[in-house]
Amino acid sequence: MRSHRLAARVSVIGALALATVGLAACQPTPGPTGSPAASEQPTSSAAPSGQPSTAPTSPAPSTSATPTPTATAGAGGLPADCGQAYSAQMQDWLYDAFGQLNPAEASQVPSSKVVDLLDVIQGAPNLNCYWTPPGETALVSNAAIVPAQHKQFVRDVLTQNFPGCDATGDTVDCERQGEQQQGVIEFERVVLRGDMMLTTYAMNADEALVDEAVADMLAHLPG
Repeated sequence: MRSHRLAARVSVIGALALATVGLAACQPTPGPTGSPAASEQPTSSAAPSGQPSTAPTSPAPSTSATPTPTATAGAGGLPADCGQAYSAQMQDWLYDAFGQLNPAEASQVPSSKVVDLLDVIQGAPNLNCYWTPPGETALVSNAAIVPAQHKQFVRDVLTQNFPGCDATGDTVDCERQGEQQQGVIEFERVVLRGDMMLTTYAMNADEALVDEAVADMLAHLPG
């Protein structure tokens, strides 16, 4: 009888030992000292929609910007617009005489009837001011910066197209009257000063006013 109880105790102790070993095998192995287990490492999450995943590397722009000048020069040192190309008094006279400046609905009239000059203007920085009311009256002036390689070409064109024009000086000033056709009187003037060329075409306009407008505009142009 005693031997049966002893055998039963041995069986119970053996079962308990096996259970303890099984529990030890199920426990996770600790990771290296000072670092969490791989399953506990934080996972990276995507940045919120619309925000960069990393901070921008370029510095933020400075808040102290250079003050904007009141009058901004146009390309090549030309005035930025026709409002800066004339004195206030001359603008008043031209508005009185022609009524409108650069009207969008009007057919554009070129500042010269010499095609070679128009080709030079088209490829250069230029400012075009077109004064015209409805009807057969107009004054258009264009200030252009002539590229260095075209300066002699311009002088040759002026000599060929403006009778009596001396295009050899530092400042060249040539003019011509157009033939009166169907009640239209044309007047054309070209001034070349340094690399600046001012071409002016007038149709049925007061020639004295045209000359004053040209002189006024020259005072506001580089060169």
